[in-house]
Amino acid sequence: MIEAVSALGSVLSELQSLAGAATAPSTDQVVPDVGASDASAPSFTQSLQNALDRVDGAIANADASAKAFSSGDQNIPLSDVMVSLEQANLALQMASGVRDKVVAAYSSVMNMQV
Repeated sequence: MIEAVSALGSVLSELQSLAGAATAPSTDQVVPDVGASDASAPSFTQSLQNALDRVDGAIANADASAKAFSSGDQNIPLSDVMVSLEQANLALQMASGVRDKVVAAYSSVMNMQV
C-alpha cells in the first residue's frame, strides 16, 4: 500500500512540474524527444501504469481472499479478509482522486491561452 502512495506521489509531482513548465515557459527549456527518455527515471505513463497495476493487484488480492474465506477456507481469518478489502477500497479511492486531479490538470492546461 505504501508503494502505491509513493508512486502516486511521484505522478503528482510530475503533474506539478508539467503545470509549472506550462505556466512559466523559459527560453532555456528544451522539449525532450519522446523516444529519448532517461533510462533511470520511469516515464509518466510508466509511473501511472505501475500505480494502476498495484491498485488492480490490491483489488485482485482482496477478491481472492474474500472468495477463499466464503468458500470455507479455515486458514484465512475474517480480520485478514476485512483488512484486504479495506486496503483495496482505499487504493481505489486514491486512484479515483488522482484521476480527478489529472483531469483537472488537463482541463487547466487546455483552457490556457497561448
